[in-house]
Amino acid sequence: MTLAARPRTQQGGQMQAVPTHEALMASLHRLFVLETADGSRIEARLAAAPVGVAMDETYVSYSAIFELPVGIWLPQDTYRITAPDGACWDLLATPTRPSANGQANLTAVMHYLRSNDTA
Repeated sequence: MTLAARPRTQQGGQMQAVPTHEALMASLHRLFVLETADGSRIEARLAAAPVGVAMDETYVSYSAIFELPVGIWLPQDTYRITAPDGACWDLLATPTRPSANGQANLTAVMHYLRSNDTA
């Protein structure tokens, strides 16, 4: 899970705390780059960005589910994730249920105070 004070709105290669849900929805099915700590880079498709269950009404919660290429599996770790528009984030991502076709998925969960939501 990624816990952040608030999402930031800078883009174009600038680091942001977390992606907004709106930005994820706008990039569904597009390729993102996941970079590991050792510098390996893998293209992964944003398969879904479902709304999550927040702790209470003062929080926002949603996820980014990335479908990995065939034959690739990655462990739970913090990845530098770069969107098609160049925005990037360091997010903890966890393996979750594979896609219907058997491809591995990594999921990052965003959870933060609604009062800090800039969207």
